[in-house]
Amino acid sequence: MSVRLCVLVLAIALASPLLGTVPVVSSSGSDTQVTQDNTAGSYLRYDGQTDATVTACSTGRRSQNEPTVAVNPRHPNIIIAGSNDYCAQIVNGDVWAGYYRSTNGGHTWSDSLLPGYPKDTSAAGVASPAHGQCGAAGDPTQAFDTQGRLFYGFICFNRVQPINGSMYVATYDEDGARYVRTVLVARGTPSANFAGVFQDKVNLTVDQTGGARTGYVYVAWAKYSGYAPNNVILFSRSTDHGQTFSTPIRVTTGLFEEQFADLAVGTDGDVYLTFRTISHQPSTFDAVWLVKSTDGGVSWSEPQVVATITPFDSDQFGGGDCGDGPFACATGLTYSRFASLSAVAADETGVHVVWSAENTAGQAKIYARNSPDGLTWPTAATTLDSVASGHQYFPDIASANGVITVVFYDSRADTAYAANLPPGDTADGKNSGGAVDTYVAQSTDGGATWSETKVSTFSSNYNWETHGSRRDPFWGDYIYISAVPGGSYVVFTDSRDLVSGSDPREFGVNDDEDGFDVYQPCTYVPNDINAPGYSSPSISNSCLSQGGLDQNIYGAQP
Repeated sequence: MSVRLCVLVLAIALASPLLGTVPVVSSSGSDTQVTQDNTAGSYLRYDGQTDATVTACSTGRRSQNEPTVAVNPRHPNIIIAGSNDYCAQIVNGDVWAGYYRSTNGGHTWSDSLLPGYPKDTSAAGVASPAHGQCGAAGDPTQAFDTQGRLFYGFICFNRVQPINGSMYVATYDEDGARYVRTVLVARGTPSANFAGVFQDKVNLTVDQTGGARTGYVYVAWAKYSGYAPNNVILFSRSTDHGQTFSTPIRVTTGLFEEQFADLAVGTDGDVYLTFRTISHQPSTFDAVWLVKSTDGGVSWSEPQVVATITPFDSDQFGGGDCGDGPFACATGLTYSRFASLSAVAADETGVHVVWSAENTAGQAKIYARNSPDGLTWPTAATTLDSVASGHQYFPDIASANGVITVVFYDSRADTAYAANLPPGDTADGKNSGGAVDTYVAQSTDGGATWSETKVSTFSSNYNWETHGSRRDPFWGDYIYISAVPGGSYVVFTDSRDLVSGSDPREFGVNDDEDGFDVYQPCTYVPNDINAPGYSSPSISNSCLSQGGLDQNIYGAQP
């Protein structure tokens, strides 16, 4: 057995929260708004009370992205979602982890935040090991056990010196209705300019098999060691319902730049972990990998290459992300960052890995490959479809009731689609309109064949310049699906509620003609009328709460 790390534990059993439920029916059809930040009282604290932070969240109309979701296996109508919720920045100055609960299959939602944000003065908030250690929380990931406990993994970090990034897991019980504790799993090293250890991109799953390790909580993430050229995937587990976690172990070689870990548990309790490597020096290459553990994560197989890939990464279009003014790229394009990543599911038919990558024509497709045991791969990778237009990216996968479901973004509706352009841009760098939809593909034959359904009822554009008071887009790094016997649910970021407008910071500059500017009725003072510098309002200023930053999380049943 691995040595268990003694961690900070908050074991507070507080009264079940009386979270307010605000019914929201999508104006377009079957998908539903999860993050309701335009209705007074829609956000409440974990204990059903309010404070300045959640009051501001209720009407702040800020950004939410990187959604996660977990369906309760014992009550599939109970669903928990999460996101990077920027409503917290109004009072706290930065993003925090959102917590959203539905008891009716995702038709209505109660919204909250994880305890521990900087201005949280509640008993649980002050006692959280994250409180006072970090100003921002995000990268949410969630899963239920079979007894109604919800586990929520997240990173907590500081953007300014001393920069650090640590990884935590929070626990709720009573089917996600009652907050119990938060524990520290892996600490980052405070440093200047990201020179220390930064724990990042966490993924969490729970054994729901009914076997000997039922209830074990598994987490994996990328450890970035300052300026080292390579990073590694670390793993930890809890065998006592999230009270303590084992000392993290390395499960990959560390010879590559490794990230985007994703976990799954098979029907026999075996654990599977997929990750992506990124080519950054001659001895490395872009690939999707898998490792397997047959003893609950104590030991792991050697990493196996599932596929070498031609990645669909945003930096190929001019930069990680590109905006206006000081955040403009030489290509003149505007877009949020994205990258090829992989995800894994395991069921009675075997192990199923999906990823995004370019085909020979430069089109980004979702690929799938199936294995009977996670060690041998007798069939080649195939795409989910053969649609000739549109980039597909950000896949996630889950399996239940004999159905494998993959969720992904798809820009087949983009009127300006070209293989050499990011979704939502015309060739001259302008807004092409509604460009990206959320699709699911489902298989009932172990991943051999697939059928597709569009689950979003609005075509989003993810290039709106919503990144706070900056002038660049950011719409997150992933979307999510959860599936259990009796229910499944997908969540995605959506742009339908955003208010567009002209940007008053663009003094005589032509980049306001790209069509990606958002409504910000703020006062900006230029440093030089011919230069891109400007003086921005505080992030708490109400001028930023008028809809120009209004990303929301939407969800749907496949």
